[in-house]
Amino acid sequence: MGQMSHKNSSGLRIAQIVLGLIAIGVSIGIIVYPGAGMATIVFLLSIALLAVGFERIVMGIFPNHTKSSRAGNIVLGLLAVGLGMAVIFYPVGTSYFLISLLAVGLLFLGIARIIQGFTNKHISGWARALAIGVGILCLAISFAIFASPLTGAVFLAVILGVCLLIVGIEAVVNGVSGRGNILTSASNAVGYGK
Repeated sequence: MGQMSHKNSSGLRIAQIVLGLIAIGVSIGIIVYPGAGMATIVFLLSIALLAVGFERIVMGIFPNHTKSSRAGNIVLGLLAVGLGMAVIFYPVGTSYFLISLLAVGLLFLGIARIIQGFTNKHISGWARALAIGVGILCLAISFAIFASPLTGAVFLAVILGVCLLIVGIEAVVNGVSGRGNILTSASNAVGYGK
């Protein structure tokens, strides 16, 4: 039994290192070529919409649901497939739409943070100042994205690249150190009463 867990552990560690290095390589590529990052987001969105759409259509075809449920599944599935195809055929428009959503989200987030900073008397002064500062930063980024969608695309791609870089580094460190991830360690500790 001990050998079996050792083999699984070394296999897991190798997988973590290899996948972490892949994530680091992809993240550097996205940071250096932000257009590729945006194209990746659009491509993954289209694949997800197509997969979900076809899944809904299949659910609607099989007679294990009510007639209205089946019709709803088919209609929503066709809508998702149509949107997925639109994303594939109009990637630039989809990119601008995603960038606009990012800008609107940051706008609302910035407003909410500023309001929280001014009105929440239950947090310390430095936390209130930080909330206001983060809100102003979110508003500034939002306005910059509205002013230049290309800036928004680059910003979105760089954020994606940085996130992948951090995840890749974490995976490599976990693989090299043999510690695994936090959830596995926590579940083992609970399971064995440690």
